Amino acid sequence: MTKTNDPSTSGGTFAVPSNLLHESRPEYKSVRQLFDQLQWPTAKPRRDFIEHRFNAFCTILGAVRSDPNNVMWTLLNKSNYDIFRYSIPYRAMRDVMKALTDLGWLVRHGERQLHRSYRFKAPSYSPLVKLQVSSIKLTPLPYRKPIVEIRRGNTDLDKAPLDVEWMVNPKWKKWIAKHLVPRMEELNDKLLGHDFTFFPFGKADEWGEQPQYQRIYTNISGFKEDPALCHGRIYPQNFILPSKKNGWRQMTLIDGKPTVEVDVHASSLTLLSNDYYVGFELPATDDFYQYGPLAELNRELVKLIVQVLINGVSYDRNRWPDSFYEKKAELISGRKWSDYVDPLVSVYPALKNLDSDMGMRLMLDEADIIIRAMNHLLDKGIGCLSLHDCLIVPEVNAGDAKEAFYAAYESFGRCKPTLTVEG
Repeated sequence: MTKTNDPSTSGGTFAVPSNLLHESRPEYKSVRQLFDQLQWPTAKPRRDFIEHRFNAFCTILGAVRSDPNNVMWTLLNKSNYDIFRYSIPYRAMRDVMKALTDLGWLVRHGERQLHRSYRFKAPSYSPLVKLQVSSIKLTPLPYRKPIVEIRRGNTDLDKAPLDVEWMVNPKWKKWIAKHLVPRMEELNDKLLGHDFTFFPFGKADEWGEQPQYQRIYTNISGFKEDPALCHGRIYPQNFILPSKKNGWRQMTLIDGKPTVEVDVHASSLTLLSNDYYVGFELPATDDFYQYGPLAELNRELVKLIVQVLINGVSYDRNRWPDSFYEKKAELISGRKWSDYVDPLVSVYPALKNLDSDMGMRLMLDEADIIIRAMNHLLDKGIGCLSLHDCLIVPEVNAGDAKEAFYAAYESFGRCKPTLTVEG
């Protein structure tokens, strides 16, 4: 499978080193004939040597053909393969990329940027482009993301690159295995004792794997320093939670029972109010985003502004952040940044003077709490799932989920949070 506009970078389509083209596909013969034009230094290569390189060729071809500009990129660092254990070996991807560039079927495209892989473009005359087939339909081969990932320091978590050098450094690789991996292995092992049924697109997925999680940290200390890990949220490792938009996530069953979501109201504000250095007392209200002068403002915008302030955006700027113009233009129309920020910091003055990494530090606290809450439930024999600051549990166990949250917050010296239940 190829992935266009991979969130970890920009430009081109990512050729995932984990695909094959079935012999039954109508385009197989034409693709194989094109591949057979490549030459290898080995006189009589083994069959698996050829098959690995054919799979590599197909995933590269698929990326080129699916990209509107015929631009692709892939991983050409062996350390990535040591971490992700892709089904196509590093040497196979490296050899095919070299063969294609030597032939001129791919040419380097643009300049390499920091932490960004080179891009390659198939020119209009390239056989990769001129191949007369209607489509390249690849079948993903199995591979599993690492149970723990460390990314380079970046507040934009979607674009933070994997810190490959740090993760494969012998000292820190051993440290990760000793201090970070066991906790996730324990959580995932407990999940194996429960049944989960998802309804993607409104239809039960009866063939999905047993849900497992991975944890993603961000190291803000730099490569050769002792780690300063923030973020640390847990994410689905081998499954996708259905969207809530059409009610599909709400159809999720745990151990055959209908489920509800138990959420922490204003999780970041709640955790910030408990911070040792900037802590403050939250107002007595059912909605922290609509308290006092905030009641006259759009709640969605207030909530979003709280998040960006916690994540390092300065409150005393003169205009809205560019991301607001791109994504929330209809909400900010006719309103100034100060129209929202001034009343917001009057209610929560602590938002005016936060460290740039405060958001990621709070995410780490949030993740530690949610893992503690999940273990609390699983140790009582109650199946559960999580997405950031919420627990998904059988409806009959909503009270247990609240108890798990209260116990987890208390164990970390935090005040009892405000919780909501959504069915």
